[in-house]
Amino acid sequence: MMRGGSFLKSVIIIFFLGALASMSAQQNTSQVSRVQRAIYIFNIAQQVSWPEQLDERFKIGVLGPDRTLIDLRAMAQKRKIQERQVSVSNFLSIKDIQDVDVLYVNRKYNYQMPYILQSLENKGILVIAEDYLFNSSMINIVSVGDTFRHQLNEGLLNKNDFIIAPSLQSYAIASSEKWQALFQEAQDSLQAVLKNAKQKDELINRQEQELVSQNEIIDTIQEIVKYKDSSIQELQETDKQQKKTIEKTQEITEELEDKVKNQLIELDEQQVTLRNSAKEIETRQDSIEVQKVNISDQKKVLLEQSSELDLRATINWLLTGIALLFLIAGFVLYKNYRTKKKLIEQLTIQNTTILEQKEELSQKNEDLEQFAYIASHDLQEPLNTISSFIGLIRGDYGEQFDEVGLQSLEFIEEASDRMAKLINMLLEYSRIGKTRVFTQVDTHKVLQDLEKDITSLVTRTGATINYTQLPVVSGSEVELRLLFQNLITNALKFCPEDKRPILNISTTKVSNVDNPSQGMWQFSFSDNGIGIHQAHQDRIFSIFQRLHTNDEYEGTGIGLAHCKKIVSIHKGSIWLDSELGKGTTFYFTIPYGI
Repeated sequence: MMRGGSFLKSVIIIFFLGALASMSAQQNTSQVSRVQRAIYIFNIAQQVSWPEQLDERFKIGVLGPDRTLIDLRAMAQKRKIQERQVSVSNFLSIKDIQDVDVLYVNRKYNYQMPYILQSLENKGILVIAEDYLFNSSMINIVSVGDTFRHQLNEGLLNKNDFIIAPSLQSYAIASSEKWQALFQEAQDSLQAVLKNAKQKDELINRQEQELVSQNEIIDTIQEIVKYKDSSIQELQETDKQQKKTIEKTQEITEELEDKVKNQLIELDEQQVTLRNSAKEIETRQDSIEVQKVNISDQKKVLLEQSSELDLRATINWLLTGIALLFLIAGFVLYKNYRTKKKLIEQLTIQNTTILEQKEELSQKNEDLEQFAYIASHDLQEPLNTISSFIGLIRGDYGEQFDEVGLQSLEFIEEASDRMAKLINMLLEYSRIGKTRVFTQVDTHKVLQDLEKDITSLVTRTGATINYTQLPVVSGSEVELRLLFQNLITNALKFCPEDKRPILNISTTKVSNVDNPSQGMWQFSFSDNGIGIHQAHQDRIFSIFQRLHTNDEYEGTGIGLAHCKKIVSIHKGSIWLDSELGKGTTFYFTIPYGI
Protein backbone atom coordinates (compact mmCIF):
# COMPACT_ATOMS: atom_id res chain seq x y z
CA MET A 1 0.00 0.00 0.00
CA MET A 2 2.84 2.42 0.81
CA ARG A 3 4.61 1.60 -2.44
CA GLY A 4 1.46 2.50 -4.41
CA GLY A 5 1.26 5.77 -2.53
CA SER A 6 4.91 6.58 -3.38
CA PHE A 7 4.20 5.96 -7.06
CA LEU A 8 1.19 8.27 -7.01
CA LYS A 9 3.22 10.95 -5.26
CA SER A 10 5.86 10.73 -7.98
CA VAL A 11 3.22 11.11 -10.69
CA ILE A 12 1.73 14.16 -8.95
CA ILE A 13 5.16 15.79 -8.53
CA ILE A 14 6.02 15.26 -12.22
CA PHE A 15 2.64 16.74 -13.26
CA PHE A 16 3.05 19.85 -11.11
CA LEU A 17 6.64 20.35 -12.29
CA GLY A 18 5.35 20.39 -15.87
CA ALA A 19 2.64 22.90 -14.97
CA LEU A 20 5.18 25.09 -13.18
CA ALA A 21 7.50 24.96 -16.18
CA SER A 22 4.64 26.10 -18.44
CA MET A 23 3.72 28.94 -16.06
CA SER A 24 7.41 29.91 -15.78
CA ALA A 25 7.67 30.11 -19.57
CA GLN A 26 4.61 32.37 -19.71
CA GLN A 27 6.04 34.53 -16.91
CA ASN A 28 9.39 34.76 -18.71
CA THR A 29 7.61 35.90 -21.89
CA SER A 30 5.65 38.50 -19.90
CA GLN A 31 8.85 39.63 -18.16
CA VAL A 32 10.65 40.07 -21.50
CA SER A 33 7.73 42.15 -22.82
CA ARG A 34 7.79 44.36 -19.72
CA VAL A 35 11.56 44.92 -19.97
CA GLN A 36 11.19 45.74 -23.69
CA ARG A 37 8.47 48.27 -22.82
CA ALA A 38 10.78 50.04 -20.32
CA ILE A 39 13.65 50.05 -22.85
CA TYR A 40 11.32 51.44 -25.54
CA ILE A 41 10.18 54.29 -23.26
CA PHE A 42 13.83 55.10 -22.41
CA ASN A 43 14.79 55.09 -26.13
CA ILE A 44 11.91 57.45 -27.03
CA ALA A 45 12.84 59.89 -24.25
CA GLN A 46 16.50 59.81 -25.40
CA GLN A 47 15.45 61.04 -28.90
CA VAL A 48 13.28 64.00 -27.76
CA SER A 49 14.52 67.52 -26.96
CA TRP A 50 12.67 69.53 -24.29
CA PRO A 51 12.14 73.33 -24.57
CA GLU A 52 14.02 73.76 -21.27
CA GLN A 53 15.59 71.55 -18.58
CA LEU A 54 15.38 72.91 -15.04
CA ASP A 55 16.41 69.86 -12.98
CA GLU A 56 19.59 67.81 -12.89
CA ARG A 57 17.54 64.58 -12.76
CA PHE A 58 15.33 63.27 -15.58
CA LYS A 59 11.91 62.43 -14.08
CA ILE A 60 9.41 59.87 -15.42
CA GLY A 61 5.87 59.59 -14.05
CA VAL A 62 3.58 56.51 -14.29
CA LEU A 63 -0.18 57.11 -14.10
CA GLY A 64 -2.23 54.38 -12.38
CA PRO A 65 -1.32 51.16 -10.50
CA ASP A 66 0.88 49.88 -13.35
CA ARG A 67 3.70 47.33 -12.88
CA THR A 68 5.64 49.30 -15.50
CA LEU A 69 6.64 51.53 -12.53
CA ILE A 70 8.83 48.67 -11.19
CA ASP A 71 10.41 47.98 -14.61
CA LEU A 72 11.20 51.67 -15.19
CA ARG A 73 12.80 51.99 -11.74
CA ALA A 74 14.92 48.90 -12.41
CA MET A 75 15.97 50.39 -15.77
CA ALA A 76 16.78 53.73 -14.07
CA GLN A 77 19.43 51.95 -11.99
CA LYS A 78 21.28 50.96 -15.18
CA ARG A 79 20.68 53.74 -17.73
CA LYS A 80 20.67 57.52 -17.97
CA ILE A 81 18.59 59.74 -20.27
CA GLN A 82 20.44 62.60 -21.94
CA GLU A 83 23.34 62.22 -19.46
CA ARG A 84 20.94 62.75 -16.51
CA GLN A 85 20.15 60.37 -13.67
CA VAL A 86 16.56 59.05 -13.90
CA SER A 87 13.96 58.97 -11.13
CA VAL A 88 10.50 57.35 -11.49
CA SER A 89 7.38 58.35 -9.53
CA ASN A 90 3.76 57.14 -9.45
CA PHE A 91 0.52 59.18 -9.71
CA LEU A 92 -2.95 57.76 -9.03
CA SER A 93 -4.78 60.95 -10.02
CA ILE A 94 -4.34 63.29 -13.00
CA LYS A 95 -4.51 66.40 -10.80
CA ASP A 96 -1.48 65.15 -8.79
CA ILE A 97 0.82 65.10 -11.85
CA GLN A 98 3.64 67.65 -11.61
CA ASP A 99 7.42 68.09 -11.87
CA VAL A 100 8.10 65.28 -14.43
CA ASP A 101 9.59 65.24 -17.93
CA VAL A 102 7.71 62.14 -19.26
CA LEU A 103 4.29 60.70 -18.30
CA TYR A 104 3.46 57.07 -19.25
CA VAL A 105 -0.20 55.93 -19.20
CA ASN A 106 -1.83 52.67 -20.34
CA ARG A 107 -5.32 52.62 -21.80
CA LYS A 108 -6.36 49.63 -19.67
CA TYR A 109 -6.74 51.92 -16.62
CA ASN A 110 -9.44 54.00 -18.44
CA TYR A 111 -7.84 57.44 -18.07
CA GLN A 112 -9.32 59.97 -20.54
CA MET A 113 -6.54 61.21 -22.83
CA PRO A 114 -8.19 64.61 -23.73
CA TYR A 115 -8.45 65.44 -20.02
CA ILE A 116 -4.79 64.43 -19.48
CA LEU A 117 -3.56 66.63 -22.34
CA GLN A 118 -5.67 69.58 -21.17
CA SER A 119 -4.34 69.29 -17.59
CA LEU A 120 -0.68 69.09 -18.75
CA GLU A 121 -0.88 71.82 -21.41
CA ASN A 122 2.19 74.15 -21.49
CA LYS A 123 3.87 72.26 -18.62
CA GLY A 124 6.65 70.74 -20.77
CA ILE A 125 5.58 67.12 -20.02
CA LEU A 126 5.86 64.52 -22.83
CA VAL A 127 2.89 62.06 -22.76
CA ILE A 128 3.69 58.49 -23.92
CA ALA A 129 0.46 56.42 -24.12
CA GLU A 130 -0.02 52.71 -24.80
CA ASP A 131 -2.93 51.13 -26.75
CA TYR A 132 -4.75 54.47 -27.27
CA LEU A 133 -6.38 55.48 -30.58
CA PHE A 134 -4.40 56.95 -33.48
CA ASN A 135 -3.29 60.62 -32.89
CA SER A 136 -5.00 60.72 -29.47
CA SER A 137 -1.73 61.34 -27.55
CA MET A 138 1.65 62.97 -28.23
CA ILE A 139 3.30 59.53 -28.69
CA ASN A 140 1.35 56.22 -28.85
CA ILE A 141 3.01 52.80 -28.53
CA VAL A 142 1.56 49.35 -29.15
CA SER A 143 2.95 45.86 -28.47
CA VAL A 144 3.31 43.79 -31.66
CA GLY A 145 4.53 40.25 -31.02
CA ASP A 146 7.88 40.47 -29.23
CA THR A 147 8.47 44.18 -29.96
CA PHE A 148 6.82 47.64 -29.83
CA ARG A 149 5.88 50.20 -32.49
CA HIS A 150 5.07 53.90 -32.07
CA GLN A 151 3.04 56.71 -33.68
CA LEU A 152 3.81 60.47 -33.39
CA ASN A 153 1.25 63.29 -33.17
CA GLU A 154 3.43 66.06 -34.64
CA GLY A 155 0.75 68.73 -34.07
CA LEU A 156 0.70 68.16 -30.29
CA LEU A 157 4.50 67.81 -30.14
CA ASN A 158 5.08 71.08 -32.02
CA LYS A 159 2.43 72.85 -29.92
CA ASN A 160 4.38 71.92 -26.75
CA ASP A 161 7.78 72.84 -28.35
CA PHE A 162 9.15 69.26 -28.39
CA ILE A 163 11.81 68.45 -31.02
CA ILE A 164 11.85 64.84 -32.32
CA ALA A 165 15.01 63.19 -33.65
CA PRO A 166 14.84 62.11 -37.34
CA SER A 167 15.52 58.48 -36.39
CA LEU A 168 12.38 58.46 -34.19
CA GLN A 169 10.31 59.97 -37.02
CA SER A 170 11.59 57.53 -39.66
CA TYR A 171 10.34 54.46 -37.73
CA ALA A 172 7.01 56.02 -36.72
CA ILE A 173 3.66 54.79 -38.08
CA ALA A 174 2.29 57.51 -40.34
CA SER A 175 -1.29 56.34 -41.10
CA SER A 176 -4.29 55.42 -38.95
CA GLU A 177 -4.99 52.32 -41.10
CA LYS A 178 -1.57 50.84 -40.39
CA TRP A 179 -1.95 51.76 -36.69
CA GLN A 180 -5.32 50.00 -36.54
CA ALA A 181 -3.85 46.96 -38.33
CA LEU A 182 -0.99 46.76 -35.82
CA PHE A 183 -3.43 47.29 -32.95
CA GLN A 184 -5.66 44.50 -34.29
CA GLU A 185 -2.62 42.26 -34.72
CA ALA A 186 -1.69 42.90 -31.10
CA GLN A 187 -5.27 42.13 -29.99
CA ASP A 188 -5.32 38.86 -32.04
CA SER A 189 -1.98 37.84 -30.55
CA LEU A 190 -3.34 38.54 -27.07
CA GLN A 191 -6.51 36.56 -27.74
CA ALA A 192 -4.44 33.60 -29.01
CA VAL A 193 -2.31 33.65 -25.87
CA LEU A 194 -5.42 33.83 -23.67
CA LYS A 195 -7.06 30.94 -25.60
CA ASN A 196 -3.94 28.79 -25.25
CA ALA A 197 -3.79 29.57 -21.54
CA LYS A 198 -7.49 28.67 -21.17
CA GLN A 199 -6.98 25.27 -22.88
CA LYS A 200 -4.05 24.50 -20.58
CA ASP A 201 -6.15 25.46 -17.54
CA GLU A 202 -8.94 23.06 -18.66
CA LEU A 203 -6.40 20.23 -19.12
CA ILE A 204 -4.99 20.84 -15.66
CA ASN A 205 -8.51 20.83 -14.15
CA ARG A 206 -9.32 17.45 -15.71
CA GLN A 207 -6.07 15.92 -14.47
CA GLU A 208 -6.70 17.34 -11.01
CA GLN A 209 -10.20 15.73 -10.90
CA GLU A 210 -8.72 12.30 -11.82
CA LEU A 211 -6.22 12.59 -8.99
CA VAL A 212 -8.76 13.68 -6.36
CA SER A 213 -9.99 10.16 -5.53
CA GLN A 214 -6.47 8.75 -5.37
CA ASN A 215 -5.36 11.62 -3.18
CA GLU A 216 -8.22 10.95 -0.76
CA ILE A 217 -7.07 7.33 -0.26
CA ILE A 218 -3.49 8.42 0.21
CA ASP A 219 -4.58 11.13 2.64
CA THR A 220 -6.60 8.61 4.73
CA ILE A 221 -3.62 6.26 5.10
CA GLN A 222 -1.33 9.13 5.88
CA GLU A 223 -3.73 10.40 8.56
CA ILE A 224 -3.75 6.96 10.28
CA VAL A 225 0.04 6.78 10.22
CA LYS A 226 0.29 10.34 11.48
CA TYR A 227 -2.14 9.56 14.33
CA LYS A 228 -0.07 6.52 15.44
CA ASP A 229 3.16 8.43 15.18
CA SER A 230 1.74 11.31 17.18
CA SER A 231 0.47 8.90 19.93
CA ILE A 232 3.90 7.31 20.25
CA GLN A 233 5.59 10.69 20.37
CA GLU A 234 3.16 11.90 23.04
CA LEU A 235 3.90 8.85 25.24
CA GLN A 236 7.65 9.35 24.82
CA GLU A 237 7.34 13.03 25.67
CA THR A 238 5.23 12.25 28.77
CA ASP A 239 7.84 9.72 30.00
CA LYS A 240 10.67 12.21 29.49
CA GLN A 241 8.79 14.94 31.35
CA GLN A 242 8.07 12.63 34.30
CA LYS A 243 11.73 11.66 34.56
CA LYS A 244 12.78 15.30 34.49
CA THR A 245 10.17 16.16 37.18
CA ILE A 246 11.45 13.41 39.52
CA GLU A 247 15.08 14.49 39.07
CA LYS A 248 14.21 18.13 39.75
CA THR A 249 12.21 17.15 42.85
CA GLN A 250 15.19 15.24 44.29
CA GLU A 251 17.54 18.14 43.63
CA ILE A 252 15.15 20.63 45.27
CA THR A 253 14.76 18.36 48.34
CA GLU A 254 18.54 18.09 48.83
CA GLU A 255 18.97 21.84 48.46
CA LEU A 256 16.21 22.50 51.02
CA GLU A 257 17.85 20.17 53.55
CA ASP A 258 21.19 21.95 53.18
CA LYS A 259 19.54 25.35 53.58
CA VAL A 260 17.65 24.26 56.73
CA LYS A 261 20.85 22.98 58.34
CA ASN A 262 22.72 26.21 57.60
CA GLN A 263 19.84 28.31 58.90
CA LEU A 264 19.74 26.36 62.19
CA ILE A 265 23.47 26.95 62.72
CA GLU A 266 23.05 30.65 61.99
CA LEU A 267 20.09 30.90 64.41
CA ASP A 268 22.16 29.43 67.25
CA GLU A 269 24.96 31.91 66.64
CA GLN A 270 22.50 34.85 66.47
CA GLN A 271 20.85 33.83 69.78
CA VAL A 272 24.24 33.91 71.56
CA THR A 273 24.99 37.30 70.05
CA LEU A 274 21.57 38.67 71.08
CA ARG A 275 22.06 37.57 74.72
CA ASN A 276 25.41 39.37 74.92
CA SER A 277 23.93 42.50 73.28
CA ALA A 278 21.03 42.56 75.75
CA LYS A 279 23.42 42.54 78.72
CA GLU A 280 25.46 45.42 77.24
CA ILE A 281 22.27 47.43 76.59
CA GLU A 282 21.10 47.08 80.19
CA THR A 283 24.47 48.32 81.48
CA ARG A 284 24.45 51.32 79.11
CA GLN A 285 20.86 52.25 80.05
CA ASP A 286 21.81 52.57 83.74
CA SER A 287 24.73 54.85 82.78
CA ILE A 288 22.50 56.96 80.54
CA GLU A 289 19.94 57.53 83.34
CA VAL A 290 22.62 58.88 85.63
CA GLN A 291 23.92 61.20 82.87
CA LYS A 292 20.38 62.50 82.19
CA VAL A 293 20.00 63.65 85.82
CA ASN A 294 23.35 65.49 85.71
CA ILE A 295 22.53 67.15 82.37
CA SER A 296 19.15 68.45 83.57
CA ASP A 297 20.81 70.13 86.58
CA GLN A 298 23.45 71.75 84.35
CA LYS A 299 20.78 73.00 81.89
CA LYS A 300 18.96 74.89 84.63
CA VAL A 301 22.15 76.71 85.65
CA LEU A 302 23.09 77.54 82.06
CA LEU A 303 19.62 78.86 81.24
CA GLU A 304 19.77 81.32 84.14
CA GLN A 305 23.26 82.55 83.10
CA SER A 306 22.45 82.79 79.37
CA SER A 307 19.32 84.90 79.95
CA GLU A 308 21.35 87.51 81.81
CA LEU A 309 24.12 87.52 79.13
CA ASP A 310 21.60 87.82 76.28
CA LEU A 311 19.99 90.87 77.86
CA ARG A 312 23.33 92.62 78.32
CA ALA A 313 24.53 91.74 74.79
CA THR A 314 21.28 93.03 73.25
CA ILE A 315 21.61 96.38 75.00
CA ASN A 316 25.27 96.73 73.91
CA TRP A 317 24.48 95.90 70.29
CA LEU A 318 21.61 98.38 70.14
CA LEU A 319 23.79 101.22 71.46
CA THR A 320 26.61 100.34 69.03
CA GLY A 321 24.21 100.15 66.06
CA ILE A 322 22.65 103.54 66.82
CA ALA A 323 26.08 105.17 67.03
CA LEU A 324 27.21 103.62 63.74
CA LEU A 325 24.02 104.74 61.97
CA PHE A 326 24.58 108.34 63.04
CA LEU A 327 28.20 108.23 61.84
CA ILE A 328 27.32 106.66 58.46
CA ALA A 329 24.47 109.09 57.85
CA GLY A 330 26.70 112.08 58.54
CA PHE A 331 29.48 110.77 56.30
CA VAL A 332 27.07 110.03 53.43
CA LEU A 333 25.48 113.48 53.61
CA TYR A 334 28.86 115.18 53.59
CA LYS A 335 30.13 113.07 50.68
CA ASN A 336 26.97 113.70 48.62
CA TYR A 337 27.31 117.44 49.21
CA ARG A 338 30.94 117.46 48.02
CA THR A 339 30.15 115.24 45.00
CA LYS A 340 27.19 117.35 43.86
CA LYS A 341 29.25 120.51 44.22
CA LYS A 342 32.04 119.09 42.04
CA LEU A 343 29.55 117.78 39.43
CA ILE A 344 27.80 121.17 39.22
CA GLU A 345 31.14 122.91 38.66
CA GLN A 346 32.18 120.36 35.96
CA LEU A 347 28.79 120.60 34.18
CA THR A 348 28.99 124.39 34.16
CA ILE A 349 32.46 124.26 32.56
CA GLN A 350 31.36 121.60 30.01
CA ASN A 351 28.20 123.50 29.06
CA THR A 352 30.22 126.67 28.48
CA THR A 353 32.70 124.72 26.32
CA ILE A 354 29.91 123.02 24.33
CA LEU A 355 28.14 126.32 23.66
CA GLU A 356 31.38 127.88 22.44
CA GLN A 357 32.10 124.85 20.19
CA LYS A 358 28.52 124.90 18.88
CA GLU A 359 28.74 128.57 17.94
CA GLU A 360 32.15 128.01 16.35
CA LEU A 361 30.91 124.98 14.32
CA SER A 362 27.77 126.84 13.27
CA GLN A 363 29.85 129.75 12.02
CA LYS A 364 32.24 127.39 10.18
CA ASN A 365 29.34 125.53 8.52
CA GLU A 366 27.81 128.82 7.38
CA ASP A 367 31.20 129.97 6.08
CA LEU A 368 31.74 126.65 4.23
CA GLU A 369 28.28 126.72 2.67
CA GLN A 370 28.73 130.36 1.66
CA PHE A 371 32.15 129.54 0.22
CA ALA A 372 30.76 126.54 -1.76
CA TYR A 373 27.91 128.67 -3.10
CA ILE A 374 30.18 131.61 -4.10
CA ALA A 375 32.86 129.31 -5.53
CA SER A 376 30.44 127.30 -7.63
CA HIS A 377 28.53 130.45 -8.71
CA ASP A 378 31.70 132.33 -9.70
CA LEU A 379 33.07 129.28 -11.56
CA GLN A 380 30.08 129.23 -13.89
CA GLU A 381 31.04 132.48 -15.67
CA PRO A 382 34.51 131.35 -16.95
CA LEU A 383 33.10 127.93 -17.72
CA ASN A 384 30.32 129.47 -19.83
CA THR A 385 32.99 131.55 -21.59
CA ILE A 386 34.98 128.38 -22.37
CA SER A 387 31.89 126.63 -23.72
CA SER A 388 30.98 129.66 -25.88
CA PHE A 389 34.48 129.98 -27.38
CA ILE A 390 34.56 126.23 -28.12
CA GLY A 391 31.36 126.71 -30.15
CA LEU A 392 32.85 129.74 -31.96
CA ILE A 393 36.11 127.93 -32.73
CA ARG A 394 34.26 124.90 -34.06
CA GLY A 395 31.99 127.10 -36.21
CA ASP A 396 34.63 129.48 -37.61
CA TYR A 397 37.77 127.36 -37.74
CA GLY A 398 36.43 123.82 -37.61
CA GLU A 399 37.38 123.10 -41.22
CA GLN A 400 41.00 124.08 -40.55
CA PHE A 401 41.46 121.50 -37.76
CA ASP A 402 42.58 117.99 -38.52
CA GLU A 403 41.04 114.91 -36.87
CA VAL A 404 43.23 115.23 -33.73
CA GLY A 405 42.25 118.89 -33.31
CA LEU A 406 38.54 118.18 -33.67
CA GLN A 407 38.83 115.33 -31.18
CA SER A 408 40.64 117.67 -28.73
CA LEU A 409 37.82 120.22 -29.05
CA GLU A 410 35.32 117.46 -28.36
CA PHE A 411 37.29 116.40 -25.25
CA ILE A 412 37.38 120.02 -24.01
CA GLU A 413 33.62 120.40 -24.59
CA GLU A 414 32.86 117.13 -22.74
CA ALA A 415 35.10 118.21 -19.85
CA SER A 416 33.38 121.59 -19.63
CA ASP A 417 29.96 119.87 -19.61
CA ARG A 418 31.07 117.60 -16.77
CA MET A 419 32.45 120.62 -14.91
CA ALA A 420 29.10 122.41 -15.34
CA LYS A 421 27.26 119.40 -13.93
CA LEU A 422 29.65 119.23 -10.96
CA ILE A 423 29.18 122.94 -10.25
CA ASN A 424 25.38 122.62 -10.40
CA MET A 425 25.50 119.61 -8.08
CA LEU A 426 27.76 121.57 -5.72
CA LEU A 427 25.26 124.43 -5.74
CA GLU A 428 22.42 122.02 -4.95
CA TYR A 429 24.51 120.48 -2.16
CA SER A 430 25.14 123.91 -0.63
CA ARG A 431 21.41 124.81 -0.83
CA ILE A 432 20.28 121.63 1.05
CA GLY A 433 19.01 122.60 4.48
CA LYS A 434 18.78 126.34 3.77
CA THR A 435 15.04 126.27 4.45
CA ARG A 436 14.43 124.13 7.52
CA VAL A 437 10.68 124.54 7.70
CA PHE A 438 9.30 121.04 8.14
CA THR A 439 5.72 119.98 7.40
CA GLN A 440 3.80 116.72 7.51
CA VAL A 441 4.94 114.87 4.34
CA ASP A 442 3.12 111.83 2.92
CA THR A 443 6.08 109.81 1.63
CA HIS A 444 3.76 107.37 -0.13
CA LYS A 445 2.38 110.20 -2.32
CA VAL A 446 5.90 111.58 -2.87
CA LEU A 447 7.00 108.18 -4.18
CA GLN A 448 3.93 107.87 -6.45
CA ASP A 449 4.56 111.34 -7.98
CA LEU A 450 8.26 110.56 -8.42
CA GLU A 451 7.42 107.26 -10.13
CA LYS A 452 5.39 109.18 -12.74
CA ASP A 453 8.30 111.57 -13.38
CA ILE A 454 10.77 108.74 -14.07
CA THR A 455 8.40 106.68 -16.22
CA SER A 456 10.73 106.91 -19.24
CA LEU A 457 13.71 105.61 -17.19
CA VAL A 458 11.63 102.73 -15.78
CA THR A 459 10.37 101.83 -19.27
CA ARG A 460 13.84 102.01 -20.83
CA THR A 461 15.44 99.76 -18.21
CA GLY A 462 12.43 97.43 -17.84
CA ALA A 463 12.60 97.97 -14.08
CA THR A 464 10.09 96.90 -11.41
CA ILE A 465 9.57 99.04 -8.28
CA ASN A 466 7.70 97.36 -5.41
CA TYR A 467 6.62 99.24 -2.28
CA THR A 468 4.10 98.97 0.53
CA GLN A 469 2.15 101.76 2.25
CA LEU A 470 4.72 104.37 3.34
CA PRO A 471 4.21 106.60 6.44
CA VAL A 472 3.61 110.33 6.95
CA VAL A 473 6.71 112.01 8.47
CA SER A 474 7.71 115.51 9.54
CA GLY A 475 10.27 116.97 7.12
CA SER A 476 11.02 118.90 3.94
CA GLU A 477 9.05 117.49 0.98
CA VAL A 478 11.54 118.84 -1.61
CA GLU A 479 14.56 117.32 0.15
CA LEU A 480 12.82 113.98 0.86
CA ARG A 481 11.83 113.79 -2.83
CA LEU A 482 15.50 114.40 -3.80
CA LEU A 483 16.55 111.65 -1.33
CA PHE A 484 14.11 109.14 -2.87
CA GLN A 485 15.08 110.17 -6.43
CA ASN A 486 18.83 109.65 -5.85
CA LEU A 487 18.35 106.20 -4.27
CA ILE A 488 15.91 105.01 -6.99
CA THR A 489 17.98 106.26 -9.97
CA ASN A 490 21.13 104.68 -8.47
CA ALA A 491 19.32 101.33 -8.14
CA LEU A 492 18.15 101.44 -11.79
CA LYS A 493 21.47 102.74 -13.14
CA PHE A 494 23.92 100.40 -11.38
CA CYS A 495 22.43 97.15 -12.70
CA PRO A 496 23.96 94.70 -15.26
CA GLU A 497 22.69 95.13 -18.83
CA ASP A 498 21.49 91.50 -19.00
CA LYS A 499 19.32 91.84 -15.88
CA ARG A 500 16.05 93.70 -15.33
CA PRO A 501 16.31 95.99 -12.26
CA ILE A 502 14.06 95.12 -9.30
CA LEU A 503 13.74 97.59 -6.40
CA ASN A 504 11.86 96.77 -3.17
CA ILE A 505 10.98 99.67 -0.83
CA SER A 506 9.63 99.09 2.69
CA THR A 507 9.47 100.68 6.15
CA THR A 508 9.49 99.47 9.74
CA LYS A 509 9.36 101.02 13.20
CA VAL A 510 12.56 100.96 15.31
CA SER A 511 13.95 102.70 18.40
CA ASN A 512 16.61 105.38 18.33
CA VAL A 513 19.95 103.86 19.44
CA ASP A 514 21.07 107.07 21.15
CA ASN A 515 17.62 107.80 22.64
CA PRO A 516 15.59 104.55 23.14
CA SER A 517 12.46 106.49 24.13
CA GLN A 518 12.30 108.10 20.66
CA GLY A 519 10.65 106.15 17.81
CA MET A 520 12.10 106.09 14.29
CA TRP A 521 10.84 105.13 10.81
CA GLN A 522 13.44 102.92 9.13
CA PHE A 523 13.26 102.97 5.28
CA SER A 524 14.96 100.28 3.16
CA PHE A 525 15.70 100.42 -0.60
CA SER A 526 16.82 96.93 -1.75
CA ASP A 527 17.97 96.29 -5.36
CA ASN A 528 19.46 93.45 -7.41
CA GLY A 529 22.28 95.50 -8.94
CA ILE A 530 26.04 95.09 -9.19
CA GLY A 531 26.65 95.60 -5.46
CA ILE A 532 29.46 97.49 -3.70
CA HIS A 533 32.73 95.95 -2.55
CA GLN A 534 33.28 95.93 1.22
CA ALA A 535 36.46 98.01 0.85
CA HIS A 536 34.56 100.92 -0.81
CA GLN A 537 31.46 101.06 1.40
CA ASP A 538 32.92 103.58 3.88
CA ARG A 539 33.65 106.33 1.32
CA ILE A 540 30.64 106.29 -1.02
CA PHE A 541 28.80 108.94 1.05
CA SER A 542 31.68 111.41 0.60
CA ILE A 543 31.26 114.19 -1.97
CA PHE A 544 32.58 113.52 -5.51
CA GLN A 545 33.51 109.91 -4.64
CA ARG A 546 32.97 107.64 -7.70
CA LEU A 547 33.69 103.89 -7.98
CA HIS A 548 33.31 103.67 -11.79
CA THR A 549 34.46 105.63 -14.83
CA ASN A 550 32.10 107.66 -17.05
CA ASP A 551 32.51 105.02 -19.76
CA GLU A 552 30.98 102.41 -17.42
CA TYR A 553 28.33 104.43 -15.54
CA GLU A 554 27.60 108.16 -15.88
CA GLY A 555 27.42 110.41 -12.80
CA THR A 556 29.09 113.04 -10.66
CA GLY A 557 29.61 111.12 -7.41
CA ILE A 558 27.63 113.59 -5.30
CA GLY A 559 24.19 111.89 -5.17
CA LEU A 560 24.85 109.81 -2.05
CA ALA A 561 26.49 112.85 -0.38
CA HIS A 562 23.16 114.65 -0.97
CA CYS A 563 21.35 111.69 0.63
CA LYS A 564 23.57 111.72 3.71
CA LYS A 565 23.16 115.48 4.21
CA ILE A 566 19.35 115.29 3.81
CA VAL A 567 19.06 112.43 6.34
CA SER A 568 21.37 114.26 8.76
CA ILE A 569 19.20 117.43 8.55
CA HIS A 570 16.17 115.25 9.43
CA LYS A 571 17.98 113.95 12.58
CA GLY A 572 18.41 110.45 11.14
CA SER A 573 21.23 108.19 9.95
CA ILE A 574 21.97 106.35 6.67
CA TRP A 575 23.94 103.17 6.00
CA LEU A 576 24.03 100.22 3.59
CA ASP A 577 24.34 96.45 3.39
CA SER A 578 25.84 95.14 0.14
CA GLU A 579 27.61 92.18 -1.43
CA LEU A 580 29.46 92.39 -4.74
CA GLY A 581 27.36 90.93 -7.54
CA LYS A 582 24.28 90.33 -5.34
CA GLY A 583 22.75 93.80 -4.93
CA THR A 584 22.64 96.54 -2.30
CA THR A 585 20.19 97.63 0.43
CA PHE A 586 20.29 101.28 1.61
CA TYR A 587 18.76 102.02 5.03
CA PHE A 588 17.94 105.42 6.54
CA THR A 589 15.93 106.53 9.57
CA ILE A 590 13.67 109.54 10.24
CA PRO A 591 12.07 110.23 13.66
CA TYR A 592 8.30 110.07 14.08
CA GLY A 593 8.18 113.82 14.81
CA ILE A 594 10.93 116.44 14.55
